Amino acid sequence: MGMNKLALFGTILTALLLGACGSDTDVKEEVVKPVTAEDQKEDAIETEKESNSNDDGAILNPFIAKDLNADVEVVYTNKNPELKHEFSKDVTIQIDEYQIVHVSNMNESSKTNFDGEDEGYVLTYKMTLVNNSEEDVYYAGGVSLLSDDGVDYIIPRQHLVDRDQWLKDDSSENFSQYSKGQTFTGMNAHSMTKAQFEKLSSPTLKIDALFLNDDVSQKLGEDVIFKIPFNEEGVEKAAFSSQLYQDKMTTDNIAEKELIFDKADINETKEIDGVKVTLNGVQYANITPTEAYKDSFSDFGESGVVALTAKITVENGSDTPFDKFFVDRKLIIDENRGTMFNQGMLEPSYRGIFNPGEKAEFLTVFLFRKDEFDIFKKFELVVGPLKDSEANPLFKEKTITFVLPMKK
Repeated sequence: MGMNKLALFGTILTALLLGACGSDTDVKEEVVKPVTAEDQKEDAIETEKESNSNDDGAILNPFIAKDLNADVEVVYTNKNPELKHEFSKDVTIQIDEYQIVHVSNMNESSKTNFDGEDEGYVLTYKMTLVNNSEEDVYYAGGVSLLSDDGVDYIIPRQHLVDRDQWLKDDSSENFSQYSKGQTFTGMNAHSMTKAQFEKLSSPTLKIDALFLNDDVSQKLGEDVIFKIPFNEEGVEKAAFSSQLYQDKMTTDNIAEKELIFDKADINETKEIDGVKVTLNGVQYANITPTEAYKDSFSDFGESGVVALTAKITVENGSDTPFDKFFVDRKLIIDENRGTMFNQGMLEPSYRGIFNPGEKAEFLTVFLFRKDEFDIFKKFELVVGPLKDSEANPLFKEKTITFVLPMKK
């Protein structure tokens, strides 16, 4: 479903919930308690101090000046970003260090990196891929940098890094292969115009998931999502963002959140014939769409939009596989006021077969007009029925229901 479909949702929800009371019509990582604003500020200042204290003024990527025949000035360096992602327990990637430089007085031909302008900026990051598994892994190099407002994709410029410094496995002729039992370190870069740079504070770096057997359909883990602070404001934004459930509103810069209420460590478990479903926690937030997505939320009215994100863990202890895409989730509102289906386009992508013995987390998102949300008293999350890859119901169409905590 495209994001433009969101615009229809507000009108539909109004008609169903306010005009049809009593109907049952369908509208189709360890949880950390959010830090306070003061905590965020203190953490940001401490992080900024640590970053600055480690900054010796050295150029991380001297190849930029050589390749562009340009003057290069360091703008911001973070030598300890603490950004790490696990594709599996044995395969990880982390950003070791990153640096932003201002580039000027370059060759005329070099200006193509900055939309023909006389000056610009380059982000360079050094990363380490650790493969301690028993098999080779593969990475096709897919990476993107998305602006805070969701409008601009900052172009990767691998050629601004010396080829000897690229992330690669020198022992393999396959450029995508990273051999088992080895560690690899390399750099990548993105160029941006002055206008792009000036509106960035904490853009989102997305690194594609790895895959196995040189087959992109055999995905290993999930895509990497890192917030990359460009300044002190960005440090604060990234600190807050890390406390949020990573739905697409956060990872894809669709909307900014202001938490209303959250409840972590609920850990209530129910079962469908051996399939255990645990409600881990909930987060409620006022959301403000970013510039790129304002039109998508246009029918939610002037009062604002509220998002509910629920986190559940599913463990398949049965002998029956089921499809992750067809794990149905819906919300019953005030027992008989109405029923709402989840907003799948705002959730991480869940695809593939959930085999016996496997365990995974799911984030579930529901959206409300704020003026309607304020009148609701009770939410019940219904999970199921579970289905096979042909969308046929399994386990006798059984479902389970959790009463979700709300702000008193």
